[in-house]
Order: sequence, then C-alpha cells, then structure tokens
Amino acid sequence: MGYAALIIGFLLLATLCLLNINAVIAAFTAALAVVVLAALPLTESLIDVFFGRFGTIAGSMFPMFLFGSILAKIYTGSGAAYSIAETVGYHLFRFAKSEKQKYALGFLSVILSAAIICYGGINAAVALLTIYPIALNIFQKAGIPKRFIMGAICGGAFTFALSGPGSPQPTNVVAMEIGTSSGVGLVAGFVGAIVEIIVMVIILTYLCIRAVKQGEKFLPGPKDVLDTSAHKKIGFFRCILPLLVLLVLFNFLKINIALAILLSCLAAVIIFFPELKKEKILYSLNEGAFQALLPTVTIAGINGFAAVVQTVPEYEKVIDKLLSSSLPPVLMLIFCVSLICMITGGSTTGTQIALPVISPVLTGLGLSLPFIHRVGTFAATMLDSIPSSGAIIMAINVAGLKMKDGYPPVFVSTIIATTCGTIAVALMMSLFPMLP
Repeated sequence: MGYAALIIGFLLLATLCLLNINAVIAAFTAALAVVVLAALPLTESLIDVFFGRFGTIAGSMFPMFLFGSILAKIYTGSGAAYSIAETVGYHLFRFAKSEKQKYALGFLSVILSAAIICYGGINAAVALLTIYPIALNIFQKAGIPKRFIMGAICGGAFTFALSGPGSPQPTNVVAMEIGTSSGVGLVAGFVGAIVEIIVMVIILTYLCIRAVKQGEKFLPGPKDVLDTSAHKKIGFFRCILPLLVLLVLFNFLKINIALAILLSCLAAVIIFFPELKKEKILYSLNEGAFQALLPTVTIAGINGFAAVVQTVPEYEKVIDKLLSSSLPPVLMLIFCVSLICMITGGSTTGTQIALPVISPVLTGLGLSLPFIHRVGTFAATMLDSIPSSGAIIMAINVAGLKMKDGYPPVFVSTIIATTCGTIAVALMMSLFPMLP
C-alpha cells in the first residue's frame, strides 16, 4: 500500500489546493491520508514528523518573509514600487513604433518591474500583490487584454528572479545548503534569464495580437482600481538604493539573508522618509507582519507533508530507482528536481527536499556542486506552477480571473519559458565549465 499511499497523497494534495483549500489544511489532510494508507504510526507521524518539520521550516523561513513583506509595504506606501514600474515602462514605451511593439514592450515592462522587485528581496508572492495595480496601468496604456496580466507578472516574479544567480529569493537561498554560494553559475544564469524573457515576450505578444484581432481589449475587473495618483517624484536610482543595499549585503558581504533584508528595510525607511508618514510606517510594519504569515505557513505545511512522505519506505525506493536509472546525470538532475517541485507545488519546497538528497549521487557521477545548484534552481521553476499550485491559484484569484482564461499566459511564462531557460543554463554550464 506504500505506493498507493504516495500516489493518493499527492493527488489529494493537488486536488485540495485546486479547490482553494488552505494549504496547511490541504497538506495536513494529504499527510493524514498517507499515514493511514501506509499504516504509519499516527501520533509520531502527524505530531512529531509533520508538525516537527512544520515548526522547523516556519522558524527558519519566517524572518525572511517577515522583513521581505515589510519591505514590500514600504515600497508600496512610499510610491517607490510605482516609480520603478513607471520609469521602466516610460523608457521602454518610447521605442514602440507599432501596436505589436507596444504589446511587446508592455509585457517586458511588467516582467522587468516584477523581477527588479523580487531581486530586491521582496518575496515573490508579496511582489505579485505589489505589482498588480501597477501592471493594470501599464496594460491599459498598452491596450493588452487583462487576462494576460498574470502571465507577465508571474513571468517576472516566479521564474528567473527565483532561480537566477545572486537572487535573495528562497529558491536560490535554500540551494546554498548543499555548500555553494548564491552567485554560482553567474554567466549561465544570466543567459538563462535572458532566454526566458525573450521566450515570454515573443509568445505572449503573439497570443495578444491574436486575441486583439478577435475583439478582445483591456477591461478592468469590478474590483480593479487604476491608480493614477501614485507618487511619481521618486527618482529611479533612489528607488533601487535599498534593493542594491540588500544585494551587496547578501552577495558580497555574505550577511544572513533575513538580516540583510532587515537592514534594507531600515535603509528604505531612511531613503523614503520624506514620502512616508508615521502612519504609513506603522501600516507597513503591521500589514507586512500579517502578510508574511501566509507564505510561511504554506511552505511549512507542504514541507510537513513532504516529511511524512519521506518516512514511507516506498518513497526511498522510488528515489533510488530514479537515481540509479540510465539517464545522463544532467537529465537526472532536471527530472528529479522538477518532478519533486511539481509534486510539492513550489520551487522552494521542492529544492529544499530534492537537492540535499540527490547532490551526493550526482557529484559521484561527475557534476559539480555549482552546476547542481544553478541548473537545479532553474529546473525547480519548470513544473512548480501547474494549476494546483497554491501560488498560481492565488495569482489568478488576485486578478479576479477564471483559471481557463488566466492560466494559459501563466503556462507560457512559468513552464514553456522556464523549460527553455533551464536547457540554456544546462548547455552553457556543460559546454563552458570554466565560466564563473
């Protein structure tokens, strides 16, 4: 019954997430099903294993999410986030000579704005909420139908910004646990990011042109607010200063990521103080702390489920069969990481589970730890965004879209583009192993 328990547990987790059941409840219910079907000890499995891992992960991840959420609120309240997107959009839209170019540059503006925010340490799920009202304005200006909006936002927040070199996002951070630094695979990683951006913009623009020809146009939803009164006086360099502080502290001074984000928050308060009033600072603290809870418990819950799964004897047999297969080591790495991330519904949880298990085997087969880190993080973003993913469900709900309308553009950005990016990174690091 062990194999049946694993299959049913994963299917139940995916189904409950698809039905918008809270991720912790979904993970606990799926874990309970695995425990019962595999005849595991009930108390030990649920209390010690599930909630034991839950507490460990929540304790380690919460500081990063807490300060990242506060930073996001500071950027929103001061108008800095709007200024970044407005500046990027303004400079890109100047090059638009046709409707086709306007669509392409509209997509590129949102993708780059979301990526800048995420590379600055604001959690991807929080960045999604931060960028959404800004993206509405850009889409209205470009005349892009609204159903494409999460394809662009997720294209910046859930792809190379998570897996790229130097990223302070959890997917890149947890991969460092195998003994690497945040910036390994620097050249290959940036090439992979460029490939992903190009693929996204080309395909989304093609789909947008076709949609417009069929009569679609930009129409805001009933709950959408087009903000035209946001702050526009903050200069771009001043806007990105706190983000640069974070990147320097994390990547060059090697300061703990949570502490680096905290120091970036303090820098942001000082830099944006003229735009922030006492009320906005207090609001940023209160709302940031509240919003940090959801991504923390979501990742902790999925990790708790994964911990229970790992106690099923058949799980080890499945992993052993995968690692002893005749697949080339590179394909084994990509397949194992992307599969586990798909099953767990998140690139962070999947990376955290997969890399420590498979790294010793893959290094024995000739892959270097930097190779495993960078290709593994890119592979982690390939299949983690299927419709049952909690992050994707949240994204579609934020935009007020139906899954059948909003998901196809997301599929382009988070599966097609990330697959192309992963292939590019793997090829670059295989063909040019001496590159930094």
